[in-house]
Amino acid sequence: MGSPSILTNPMFNMGFLLVSMQLAKKIDWNDPDVLTYARVGYYSAQVLVVALAYGLITLIRKKNDTTVLTYNAPQKPSMTASTESSAPQTITTTVRDYDVDQVKQFIQSTFTSVIIISVMHFQFKFTQPLLMQSILPIKNLLTHKEALIHLWGDAPEGNLARPFVADNPLGGLANLLGGGNSNDAAAANATTAATPAANDNEHSHQE
Repeated sequence: MGSPSILTNPMFNMGFLLVSMQLAKKIDWNDPDVLTYARVGYYSAQVLVVALAYGLITLIRKKNDTTVLTYNAPQKPSMTASTESSAPQTITTTVRDYDVDQVKQFIQSTFTSVIIISVMHFQFKFTQPLLMQSILPIKNLLTHKEALIHLWGDAPEGNLARPFVADNPLGGLANLLGGGNSNDAAAANATTAATPAANDNEHSHQE
C-alpha cells in the first residue's frame, strides 16, 4: 500500500487551487443562506481535521515505535546573533514522540489558520476563502508526511526520512492558511539508532 501519487503531484495542487478559486467566484456570497452554509461548512471542516489529526496521533502511539532518534535542532535566525555560529542543540527522542510532536504542530497550525481566516472574514468581510479553506486543510492532512507514513503506508525514506526537511518556503503561506504541512528543518548528519529504547522515560545522549 502507498499514497496515491496524485495527492503529492504539484500539478494537482496547482489545478486544485485554480478550480477552487474559479468556483468561489461563481458563488453568490451576498446570499445570507449561502454565507451561513459556507460558515458552517468551514468550521465543521476544521473540527473534522483536528479530530482526524488526533486519530493519527492515536495510531502513532498504538504503533509505539521507540526507536531512538538523535538529530541537531534547526537553528532559528536571530537579529542579535553573533557572527560566530553557536553549537547546534542535539535532541534525542524516539520515533513515536517525534511523530506525535509533528502532528501536534499541524494541529497548532490549524488553530492559527482558523484565527486568521475568522479575522479576515468577520473583520474584513472576506468570504471567498471560506470555500477553499474548507477543503485545503483536509488535503493537507492527508498529504502530511506523518499521514503518508502511518496512514498510507509509505516507507520513511528519502523525503519522508526522519527528521523531516523543511518544505518549500514559498508554500508556507498556503500551508498556514490551510493548517499546512509544516515540518521543522532537520540538520544534516541526523542519525537514527537501530535498537528500540529500553525505557520510554530514559533517553541516551551522544557525546
